[in-house]
Amino acid sequence: MAVNKSFLIKSIQRKKEFIVAYCAYTNMPLVVCDPETFNDQVWIFDTEEQLQEFAKPYTEKKILLRGLKYLNKNFLNFFSMLYTIGVNELVFVGAAGQQTLLLDELVRKPDYSKLPPEKRPIINAELQLTGLYFVQEASRPVPNEEKTQLQDLEEELAANLLKARYVIPIEFLPGPGSDLDKLKNRSYRMPVLKNKAGDVLQPIFTDPGEFAKCNKENKLKAIAVPFDNLSKLLIKESKGFMLNPMGFHLAMPKELLNGLTTRFSVDDVEDEDAEE
Repeated sequence: MAVNKSFLIKSIQRKKEFIVAYCAYTNMPLVVCDPETFNDQVWIFDTEEQLQEFAKPYTEKKILLRGLKYLNKNFLNFFSMLYTIGVNELVFVGAAGQQTLLLDELVRKPDYSKLPPEKRPIINAELQLTGLYFVQEASRPVPNEEKTQLQDLEEELAANLLKARYVIPIEFLPGPGSDLDKLKNRSYRMPVLKNKAGDVLQPIFTDPGEFAKCNKENKLKAIAVPFDNLSKLLIKESKGFMLNPMGFHLAMPKELLNGLTTRFSVDDVEDEDAEE
């Protein structure tokens, strides 16, 4: 029998604020796979004390959590963002106990099907989701033999890396000509990052939301590039790419790019999708 969630939805809409469990390793909401339904969840709390109680078993597993507070005016943006990371269920913990709600019961999923293909935003929800699960597990400071799911997560992540189209930031150089002209004439520079070892990496992104985190001054433009063309954009001193540097910050060195191309073919990945 269907359960009426209208009271829960109204109570959420009336909240002044709530606290979301964030993973310190990804700088993103903690994602949890429900062992029975296999829904991909985020957890939301009324109080810091409820979050701290929830965090205890994760702390024992060396997964560090923190709470991020959202005010009511930011609820819609937060819930809409969850579609870009592949989450489909919300778990609310409050005075009434623990309650679950499917994301599409609360917020309508954006429909870009009526837009021309070239105007549809790049959204790599599967890549974001597998990246979050992978980094949550890989970053735990425990011996690798204790990371029992890591190999399976790595396989899923690798396949999604290969399928993705990426948001690539560029900065057009001053001077005459349209952006298209400058693109054709390579009249632009690629922004770079440096890690603690001094290695140069180039930032790339899974979606416009992640790109916006690094473009607050609005100086950068974005182009869409499939995985197969990433290596063509590497500058001479670059060691590779950093995917979502303000999010799960996954390093993609040159060796990884070459290794994935050898390890998988596009036909292999398409066959896996067909089987699913």
